[in-house]
Amino acid sequence: MKISERAIVKVSVCGIFAEPTFKSEMVNQALKSESVQIISKKDNWYQVCLDNDGYEGWIHEMYFNDSSNLNKSFTQSMFLNFPVIQIVFQMIGKPYVWGGRSSHGYDCSGLIQTAMNMLGVDFPRDAKDQVNSRLLHEVKLQESLESDIVFFEENKMVSHVGVLISAAESILNNTEFRFFMIHSSGMVKISEVKLDSSLLASIDGKYDEKLKLHKIMRFKDDV
Repeated sequence: MKISERAIVKVSVCGIFAEPTFKSEMVNQALKSESVQIISKKDNWYQVCLDNDGYEGWIHEMYFNDSSNLNKSFTQSMFLNFPVIQIVFQMIGKPYVWGGRSSHGYDCSGLIQTAMNMLGVDFPRDAKDQVNSRLLHEVKLQESLESDIVFFEENKMVSHVGVLISAAESILNNTEFRFFMIHSSGMVKISEVKLDSSLLASIDGKYDEKLKLHKIMRFKDDV
């Protein structure tokens, strides 16, 4: 894991320590699926900054997801030409709230609707309706771009949505792909998504045999 990358906590809760040793004072805690900014490294410890409150401290590497899943760093300044990404980036760290669409927290579709509303665009509330919006058109996975909207399904019903912050890239002879997105799951965060040859999704290294790519949609030019 390189400096200025991000990491995701894989345990229910872990200690954040004042120094890179368990003998130092525990000054805070990080929660499962929380995304943190890596500041520096010493031995098996990472100095981190929490997204939600800017708190800094040291976390042992054993509490993070496999660093091979975290090899790409993103900053808001990378997306100056993508207004919807600019908006959702500002919401990173906000908690997931079922039915939420305010600064107190967002669910996945509430995050997308709020971002579009802030851009002056009326957009449906639920993911199952968003995917059918006349404002969108479908694009092929191989042709996806930043700010495209990605929908997932379970049992052939749309169940989750996020915003791409990278194009999909082939990782196995055009049969498996990966991309990065901002979405709300546990909290608003950046996640890495890997798709197998059946388009089943692994998010941040967590595989769910029911979660599958549904469609990737793009806003029409006149939106």
